[in-house]
Amino acid sequence: MHHPTRLLIYGFAIVILMMITLAFIAFNSSSIGTSDVNLKVTRQLEKISLINELSTIIQSRTRFMQSMLLHDDEFIEDEAWPSFNRLSGAYTETRERLMPMLAPREREIMEAIDRLDRDINDLNRQVSVLFLNGSRDEASKVLLQEVLPKTAPLLSHLGELTQAQRMDVQKALLLASSEAEESRTHIAIFSVIAVVISLTVTCVAVWYGRKLSGQLQDMNTYLEQKIYERTESLLDTQKELLEDNNELTRMALTDSLTGLSNRTHMNQILYKEYSRFERHNQRFGIIMLDIDHFKRVNDNFGHDTGDNVLKKLAFIFESAIRTSDFVARWGGEEFLICCTTIEENDLFPIAETIRQLVGNTEFETVGQITASLGCAAIVKGETIGELIKRADIALYEAKNNGRNQTVVSEFTDLSLPETDLG
Repeated sequence: MHHPTRLLIYGFAIVILMMITLAFIAFNSSSIGTSDVNLKVTRQLEKISLINELSTIIQSRTRFMQSMLLHDDEFIEDEAWPSFNRLSGAYTETRERLMPMLAPREREIMEAIDRLDRDINDLNRQVSVLFLNGSRDEASKVLLQEVLPKTAPLLSHLGELTQAQRMDVQKALLLASSEAEESRTHIAIFSVIAVVISLTVTCVAVWYGRKLSGQLQDMNTYLEQKIYERTESLLDTQKELLEDNNELTRMALTDSLTGLSNRTHMNQILYKEYSRFERHNQRFGIIMLDIDHFKRVNDNFGHDTGDNVLKKLAFIFESAIRTSDFVARWGGEEFLICCTTIEENDLFPIAETIRQLVGNTEFETVGQITASLGCAAIVKGETIGELIKRADIALYEAKNNGRNQTVVSEFTDLSLPETDLG
């Protein structure tokens, strides 16, 4: 064999060996890079899964407390409490699995989550104690004003952890994509030196690089979809919590028997009207109404009949007042009506209309009943407490004068006479 031919063959063999070596190195490095990316992505997915488990546990505990207050007729203590205690154990187990995987910054967020969770657990125990002791309104107040406001930032911290994992995954994918691009560049350079064979190897390398890029793109799309689904799930849960929160707010401001506003809600309405009176001088007045001899109804016919009377009275009051006015059950058989944008002389005809409606209504089992009413309109320099006291004094005067009548108060003496409100 001629020397030039041997050189050509040797050179050709060297080029082939170079390309084989290059292909081997490129394949091996790409495989290692892909393996590293897979490990990182798998780790991030595991962290996201654990974070979502914590979120689910927290949401389940919150739903438990809400169901205890909203659906107490279906609440079975012997079955519910062991399930609730298991949630606490599951939270601790999930947290112990998650902590070793977290970065220093993520651990700070987790510590903030733990602090909020401990506060919420303490408040949950307080709510349960109040509920079991029969203080349902106080339990609702604690859940509404303290537990739910602390649950929102806790879920927000969990969202921060999830977002951090998403950013880490994107960084890993970008790094892998950069390494793949660098590998393709090296292959292209050696392919030019190796002439025809190098071109072939370059094509193979480009094909492999595109395949790798496609796999990374598919993985990125998959992760984006998963993160989107988890985010949508969290948003749906937050929406459910908000709806439950609105229901608790409605319950906290509504009398459970009559469906009217309760004393708490009426106080809010009075302060709102008082603020409007101070700013725009729009007067308002109140009518305090008490059912005459209502104790006899309960004593003679039973409390169930008395409750039915109160329900029917609530319907009468709502149909009798103006659309701009408000009516609330002030306590027992006593009601309070807030008349907005009104003068003192306008209160008497409104009160008389209501009194006559009550007196002309035939109540099942009981028959006819009567009511006494006391009216008062706000004046400059008077507080809400003084306004209510004046209406109360007018109501006492109506009672003392023989009941079944309306008395309008004047802004004079606030001393309260003694009488029997039966």
